[in-house]
Amino acid sequence: MPHIDTCQARTPRQALRAAAAALAVALTLAACGGGATGTGTSTGSSSNPGPVPTAAQLTLLPLSAAAPGDFIAPLDTASLQRSAVAKAKAQPVSRLPAGASVAHVALGQAPAPKSTRAGLGVPLQIGRGRDVLATATPAGLAGLWRWHGLPDGGQVAAVRFETGGAQGVRLGVLARDVPDGTVLRFYGDAAGPVVEMNAAELAALREVNQRAGLDGDAAATAWGPDTDGAVSTLEVQLPAGVSVDRLQLAVPRLSHLDLSVAQAADISPKDTAELGAAGNCNVDVMCTPYQTEGRAVAKMVFSTLGDTYLCSGTLLNDTRGSQTPYFLTAAHCVADQQTASTLITYWFFRAAGCNSSPRVDAAYSALAGGAQLLYTRAAFDATLLRLNRPPPDNVVYAGSYFGPGVGPGTDVLAAHHPSGDLQKISVGSVSGYANCGGSDACVSGATEASAAMLQVRWRHGVTEGGSSGGALFARSGNTRYLVGQLYGGAASCFNPGGTDYFGRFQRSFADGIGRWLTR
Repeated sequence: MPHIDTCQARTPRQALRAAAAALAVALTLAACGGGATGTGTSTGSSSNPGPVPTAAQLTLLPLSAAAPGDFIAPLDTASLQRSAVAKAKAQPVSRLPAGASVAHVALGQAPAPKSTRAGLGVPLQIGRGRDVLATATPAGLAGLWRWHGLPDGGQVAAVRFETGGAQGVRLGVLARDVPDGTVLRFYGDAAGPVVEMNAAELAALREVNQRAGLDGDAAATAWGPDTDGAVSTLEVQLPAGVSVDRLQLAVPRLSHLDLSVAQAADISPKDTAELGAAGNCNVDVMCTPYQTEGRAVAKMVFSTLGDTYLCSGTLLNDTRGSQTPYFLTAAHCVADQQTASTLITYWFFRAAGCNSSPRVDAAYSALAGGAQLLYTRAAFDATLLRLNRPPPDNVVYAGSYFGPGVGPGTDVLAAHHPSGDLQKISVGSVSGYANCGGSDACVSGATEASAAMLQVRWRHGVTEGGSSGGALFARSGNTRYLVGQLYGGAASCFNPGGTDYFGRFQRSFADGIGRWLTR
C-alpha cells in the first residue's frame, strides 16, 4: 500500500530532485501512514498545493465525554522565562590543517535499489547498508590515519568515505576504545555543517546499549549524522599526551542514502524549485491554527543494520513538567535499543510561512545522539523513547489524554511528515475501533474495550509513508491533547476517503507508558 508520486519535473532545475525522488520511490514507499496498494498516484507535489482550508473548516469539536483527571497538560517552552539570555553556541569546525592529507575509501557505484511494496506498519526506507571492508577493523582504519599535530599538543586525522551515487551518507562507527577527551567529527563537503560526538557521549551510548542487553561490537557501535552527497568524512582529534595506538575505532558499515534530508526539504540553495515529495492534498501546518502542536512533532531518521528509514514522532510532557525529552513514535519504526541508538530528530522541519516554499523555518535544526528505549509494544504500535540530547529551544512538550471518550465521531488532528516532507496536518474524525497485526491486516468492528487502534477518516489532508508515528490530537476545552500515534492505512491524495489507523494512547499509557510520564 505505497504512496507513489509520479509527477514529472517541470523545469530542468528539478531533474536532480525528480531522479532522487524516483530512487526513493523505487526503494520503498511503505504504507506506514496511508495509501493503498495499486490505487494509482498522488495528485501532485506539495510545491503546488491545493486550496488551503479555512480556519472554520479546520476547527475541531471538543471531546463529548472526557474524564477530567486523565490529562497531562502541554508545556510550551517558548513561554518559559529565562534568567539570562543564552549565548549562541559555537558551531563545530574541522581542525584539520589546510592542505592536510586525507585517506579516501571509495566503494564505487551502488547497485540500483530494488523496488518493494510493503504492507501496513512498515517505515519509509530511504537508504541501504553497505559493508566497508577496508575499515571493518580497528587495524584496517588505523592504517589509513594520517596524523597532524595541533598547536595545543593534540593530534588530528581524517578518512573520507565515498559511496557512488549516494545523495547522503551515514557512517556506522565501531568505538571499541576511545580515550577520554577524544572528539569525533562528521561532515560532507567543505561547506557543509560539522557534527561532533565526544568520548563521553560514546561511552554513555555504549552503557545504554549494554543495559538493554546488547554486548560486544553491537553495544559499541554509534551511527553518525546524515551528511549530504556521496562523500562523508570522519575526523578524529586526540588530546595532548594520548598515543594514537590507544584509539580502537573502525567503520565496518555505512548507509547509502538515495534521498538526502536536505533534498527532501529543498534547503540546498542550488535547487529550490520544488519542495518535498508529499502529495498536494496535504495541508501545510503553517496555514493552520495548529502550529503549536506542530512544534512538538519531529521528523525522524534511524538506521537498522545500515538500512535507513523515515518516520515521525512527538515530544511528550510529564506530570511534573520536568522537560525530560520523552518521545513517542510507532513501534514499527523503533522497537529495540540498537535502532533507538541511531536516531536523529529534525525540529521545526516546516515551511517558514503559509505556502512559503521553498523557504524553511529559520529555527530548523537536527539533533543527533540517539535515544534510550523505555517502552515498546507492537499490539498498540507504540514506542516511548528518551532522547539522549535535549531538544532545541521553543519546542512544545505535547499534552496527552489517556481517559475514555475518544471514539466514533471524535474530531481529531494529525501532525506528521508525509514522504519526509515539511510538516503537514490532517483533520478528520474517528470512524470506529480496530485491531491491527500481521501483513496488511487491520480488522474493523472491534469494541471500545477490546480495540488497540482507532480508525480515522480525513476531511482535509491525508498521510503518507514517513507519517508513521505522527501524533493524533483531540480537543478538550481550548487545548489539544495527544490520543494516538499513526500505524498506517489507505488514505492518500488519490484515495482521500481511505481509512487510517492509530494506536490508542489510552491503551499504551495503561500498559506502561504512564509509569514514565507520571513519576
